[in-house]
Amino acid sequence: MINKRKIKNLLLNATGCEIQHDGWPCGTCFFSVSEKFTNADWQTILFVRGDYKKEELNNLPKDIEKRLKMIMKILKNNPF
Repeated sequence: MINKRKIKNLLLNATGCEIQHDGWPCGTCFFSVSEKFTNADWQTILFVRGDYKKEELNNLPKDIEKRLKMIMKILKNNPF
């Protein structure tokens, strides 16, 4: 189960950015957290935020929950 609030809070803590879509970070701030983040990770966030439907994204990972766990792990380990 995807916990949108937890992901949103981790992103806010890691980026300090809440400029987009009901308090979510922008892409620039998202990518500044880790060089490991890819376009597939950003599309995962866009999907979770509710910006797009699956069929509207062209690089969404097959296992969204697995990708979210990886994103969350990186965010939790962010030194900032």
